[in-house]
Amino acid sequence: MAEALATLVDSAHADAFHLIELAGGSPEVDPGGAADPGGANATPSDPRQVLRANDVAVAAISAHLSAMEAVVYPMCARNVPGGRARVAELRRLARRGSSVMRGIEQYVQGDLNRPAASVTSLRRDLAVLLTEHAQTENALLHELDRTLSDSERTRLRERFSAAMRHAPSRPHPHLGHGGPFGGSATVRLLGTIDHLLDVMDAREVAGAPVRAPAPAGLWGWYLLGRPTAPAPEWPAETLTVTTTDPTAGAAGPAARPAGGSPADGATAAAGERARSVGGG
Repeated sequence: MAEALATLVDSAHADAFHLIELAGGSPEVDPGGAADPGGANATPSDPRQVLRANDVAVAAISAHLSAMEAVVYPMCARNVPGGRARVAELRRLARRGSSVMRGIEQYVQGDLNRPAASVTSLRRDLAVLLTEHAQTENALLHELDRTLSDSERTRLRERFSAAMRHAPSRPHPHLGHGGPFGGSATVRLLGTIDHLLDVMDAREVAGAPVRAPAPAGLWGWYLLGRPTAPAPEWPAETLTVTTTDPTAGAAGPAARPAGGSPADGATAAAGERARSVGGG
């Protein structure tokens, strides 16, 4: 039997709640609606970690909502009794959640026109909306699963996975969500624009492929102030210099150790000539 989409979505809900908790300060909430009063997490000391955790949560939840609305909700509206009204309620919750996430995104980006509410308050509002949305969505998906065959389940999972790869990574409260500009084409277009903005902002999004750094080219070497070719390695050589030891009364060769410079040999030879002239 093909694995139900509800299993995959349950994991996505758990990940979303975990990301909200990692953002700091929110009580632990699960999709079943049970809140842990003693599970409040301490806010990280580094505010950049808080902003990054919020940004990752916004990206993951935005992609999930968009993929569900583009692929799964239309099938729920057709196959589940009373599905149209329940899908409309899910889209209403998704639109409200996108508005809250847009406010969180404005905090992350340092927008001066951000909401008056604090980011902690917005995050708690998002957790409450996500709890209600997850409960309604889980019940709807389990009913949908009972109406599908194995081949239909497999095809739906494949379509959902493909939609997640191209889903928007930013909230869009005024587009989609069952409005006149909704649909898979709009979701695909918004996803392309968001992914382009993510690259321009050097934004790290969960699930995005990590590319290996490209090697520096010729202009890169110039800008880095590095040589474009390795430095030559001079062969080691030994110079033989004739010296006279006044105590021994005889002249003999003296070998300069390998690695010495030619200047050292020239200095030794000049000193020997000076001693010979003086002695003569």
